[in-house]
Amino acid sequence: MENTNAWLLQLKAQLFALLALLGVLLLFTGLFAYRQMETRQKEMEQGFFCGTESMSSPLSPAAIAGKELFTANCASCHNKNMVDDLTGPALRGVEERWAAYPRQDLYHWIRHSQQMVKANHPRATALWTKWKPTLMNDFSGLTDEQIEQILAYVASR
Repeated sequence: MENTNAWLLQLKAQLFALLALLGVLLLFTGLFAYRQMETRQKEMEQGFFCGTESMSSPLSPAAIAGKELFTANCASCHNKNMVDDLTGPALRGVEERWAAYPRQDLYHWIRHSQQMVKANHPRATALWTKWKPTLMNDFSGLTDEQIEQILAYVASR
């Protein structure tokens, strides 16, 4: 009889410990899920969710057009998050980095980067020095307006 009582007490203690552990796991799982939900809510409020714009996108019409152009022309080499380098440099702040030069220089770089390197343009030469032997593709078919749309999209990210 004493063995049975001791065995029942031990079983109750083990069940209590198991229930306590389960409770702790549920608590942490709930906290983790809550934090993920908060993060998703913040992303949605900022107009971005899982790397894409939400239905209530804050993008201007120019930036929306720029997103399509970026995807078609730039996304294979430049990171979509605009912050991290990929095959080419991160694009966040590109306009500021070219601000010391006429706007047409940035357009010319996008259309014919190696022509600018050969002409010893200071910004083009600095980019080439850092990224060679990787060449930037020429995008001679892009208009000034399309380049501005891409830049609007980059700035919106």
